[in-house]
Amino acid sequence: MIFLGSIDWDKVQVFTAPIALALVLLGVVLIFSFGAKSKFSTKEVTFAAVSIALAFALSFIKLFSMPQGGSLTPASILPLLIFVFYFGWKKGLVVGLIYSILQLMQSPQIYHPLQVLLDYPLAFTSVFVVGFFKPLGKPGFAIGTVCFGLLRYICHVLSGAIFFGTWTSFDSWTFSLAYNSYVLIDVALTLVIGILLLSSKSFTSQIERFVVNGKQNIYTKDK
Repeated sequence: MIFLGSIDWDKVQVFTAPIALALVLLGVVLIFSFGAKSKFSTKEVTFAAVSIALAFALSFIKLFSMPQGGSLTPASILPLLIFVFYFGWKKGLVVGLIYSILQLMQSPQIYHPLQVLLDYPLAFTSVFVVGFFKPLGKPGFAIGTVCFGLLRYICHVLSGAIFFGTWTSFDSWTFSLAYNSYVLIDVALTLVIGILLLSSKSFTSQIERFVVNGKQNIYTKDK
């Protein structure tokens, strides 16, 4: 097992801001590398950047933190869910991946490469599934959010059972299922707030107007 818990993360955090900026720039490069039909428009890039920044900022507000990693936040993932719901799963993969790396930088729990993959990229990039339910309308947002929550929960449970279960006298799977139940609470809170927002005609009309106007691709000239 690779154990990196002895690293002085307080010193590492000094480099958080410049690394975060580099990751955002990397995300823009990834966006531009997509096929012609999947490229982000200028407004979509702006919306993505704001969504990632807002989600990351909200993730610092912890309602409570778990002893071995993980925390309950005030619907910090909601901005990404809304972005993916309106702009699709392909763009959701990009914003989800960027956000997962930022989460890894924020509070790194690194014990094994597979554990990192489960707890960060796979857990948070799964936000892209919400994009598949857009055709169902607003109920699709709820279904997609629940699917995302279950996928994230499964990732954390697998990580907990395989890499953290040996630290307890309980059965590793029982321990992991119980420990990571905070994810379900977090998703439930996010779902309630998300439904309230999408029930607001003012909010949805503004978002939908932005989405329609944002379809002008940055690679085409205005006529």
